[in-house]
Amino acid sequence: MTTAFKIFCSLQTAVFFGAFLLPALSVSAAEVSPVQRAKAPASLIPYPQQVQWHSGQCILNTCTIVHQPSTASPQMSDIVNSLVQILQSAGSKVSTEGNAAYPIWLVLNEQQPNQAAEAYHLLVTADKTVVTASKPAGLFYGVQTIRQLLQQENGRIFLPCCEMTDWPAFPYRGFMHDVGRNYQDIELLKRHLDIMAHYKLNLFHFHLTDDPGWRIECRMYPQLNEPQNYRPTRQPGKYYTYEQINDLIAYARQRCIQIVPEIDTPGHSEYFKKAFGFEMQDAEGIAVLKNILNEFFEQVNTPWFHMGSDEVQLKNPAFMKEMADFIRSKGKTALVWRPGHLPDTHVITQLWTGQSRPVEGVPYLDSQANYINHMDPLVGPIRLFFQQPCRTPAGNDMALGGILCHWPDVNISSQMDIYTQSPVYPALVTYAERIWRGLPANREDCWAKLPPAEDPGFQDFAAFEKDLIVHRDRFFQDIPFPYVKQTDICWKLIGPFDHKNDPAKAFEPEEQIRDDYVVEGRRCQWVQARGGTIHINHFFGFEGHLPPAASGTAYGLTYLHSEKEQDMHFWIGFNGYSRSDRRRGAPNPAQGQWSNVHSAVWVNDQPVGPPVWKQPDAGTSLEIPFVDEDYFYRPPVRIKLRAGWNKILIKAPKAPPAWKWMFTCVPVEWDGRRAVEAKGLVFSTAPQ
Repeated sequence: MTTAFKIFCSLQTAVFFGAFLLPALSVSAAEVSPVQRAKAPASLIPYPQQVQWHSGQCILNTCTIVHQPSTASPQMSDIVNSLVQILQSAGSKVSTEGNAAYPIWLVLNEQQPNQAAEAYHLLVTADKTVVTASKPAGLFYGVQTIRQLLQQENGRIFLPCCEMTDWPAFPYRGFMHDVGRNYQDIELLKRHLDIMAHYKLNLFHFHLTDDPGWRIECRMYPQLNEPQNYRPTRQPGKYYTYEQINDLIAYARQRCIQIVPEIDTPGHSEYFKKAFGFEMQDAEGIAVLKNILNEFFEQVNTPWFHMGSDEVQLKNPAFMKEMADFIRSKGKTALVWRPGHLPDTHVITQLWTGQSRPVEGVPYLDSQANYINHMDPLVGPIRLFFQQPCRTPAGNDMALGGILCHWPDVNISSQMDIYTQSPVYPALVTYAERIWRGLPANREDCWAKLPPAEDPGFQDFAAFEKDLIVHRDRFFQDIPFPYVKQTDICWKLIGPFDHKNDPAKAFEPEEQIRDDYVVEGRRCQWVQARGGTIHINHFFGFEGHLPPAASGTAYGLTYLHSEKEQDMHFWIGFNGYSRSDRRRGAPNPAQGQWSNVHSAVWVNDQPVGPPVWKQPDAGTSLEIPFVDEDYFYRPPVRIKLRAGWNKILIKAPKAPPAWKWMFTCVPVEWDGRRAVEAKGLVFSTAPQ
């Protein structure tokens, strides 16, 4: 028995099994004051359900890790090793033997109630840190909180003193990557799993097959792995061996993440007909598919298996039930998409469109309106923050949780485009906050815009945004994280004016700014808005900033105060593209245009020219990779600001072929690689 453990055992039993016992938890979401969060001595995401901050610090320049039970299981060893790596990367001298200087205790007490399976209690005092949980996952999540609490200042490595009890509102908190359309290396996926674990996500939905290709080793039918049976533009012949898949599953398990493989059936399977000459639903196809799945299940063991079922016409009405029965005969829980084809009620459904509803008596996961490939980097986090998972405050036997989905449908030039051209990590971090904490009420009015500044929800988001930016700068230095502060950006909006199918048509705000305008007998007034990206109307019908219209022209106006004359970088964009089916967003603009509908920007009444496009007039083919179409993965525009107030006027028309109706205009500081907040600037819609 080590000296440290002798000291540990000599403490009164009540210290660990009294004061630090986890309570029998209600899984309801706990509200947090934005003032408390804003004043917290650490930026935590997800923010704990219950926390009290105390004065003082636990200094960890030298520390000892002690665990109870003293015999380490493989899970406990993984958790200890994770904590050692966290502390050592901060410069701490860590021991798991010897003296008990500034001990960190990891205490597993399995006598806790079942509902506390992922809960933990964390106590930090000046002389010790104690994490207590009923299950290893709870200890692991307590360690992830320590990762975020850990700070360095003037040569000291420390944790701020606090006490917290924390638990997830939903038992399943997931993320999905589609590698069927665009392959990702295992090392890239492992890095992604690391980030999921840091933010307490516990389900990785691994969409392994889609029309462009089969990404799994197949020994019985090696033609599935032959390059000619892949779409030639989509990494032909790239697939994962069983060894790689099992290695990834083990890697995920060490991080308390369950992998759910998906082989989409019977749709999304062009590769299948290429390889065999018949479809999955045919009698021959069913026999082959059973052989394929039999081999897969012999080689890969996961408790859940996703069988797809969406976006396909069933020619064989018996297909879904037969395949679901086969999958369940192998001891698997079957998952299907909804909308999709429901084999029976003995499955888990995954809701994916905004109109889909749960089936009575069938458990479900929520992915409604949660597709990153449709999200703008600034509006996506707003939606995820105000969207209530499963439309219920917390999980139950039917509402299991949710999965944030990323479908990089469009062809890519490099694997990193998957992360550069979509706001993967601003979305993931925000989603992790919401799915862990839950939300007392759904705020569908805020799915596409910030609430008014006087709305309590605005202060909630502003406090979260502060933490989000800290995490961007601390944990995502070498990873794309396209987000900057936007709660201080204010606009006046007016319109839409009827341009009568002429989006180039000019209206009075281009000539003179007044409080209101009369156009064709209709009086129009400015309305207030906030944010870096403004949806005039939202393409999915969520509430936008101005009255719904099929087309028209809207204007945005703000004033920006600069302390000096200077060149400033700006993110500017219009009607952003979805990285999804048919490059949603219409063809690329012509050279010399901001968009294909004559969008415009003026600063101090001088027009701001668009970038020189690399692919002007490019069409909507999925096989044309994006290169510079959106503001967040191209260099920002440089604009000269004068000292004092600068007028910014945006013209935002909508007309065919545009699908979206939105604009982005945000000053940023740019180092040639990533954007952060521009300093020393003030926005106002009523400058003095």
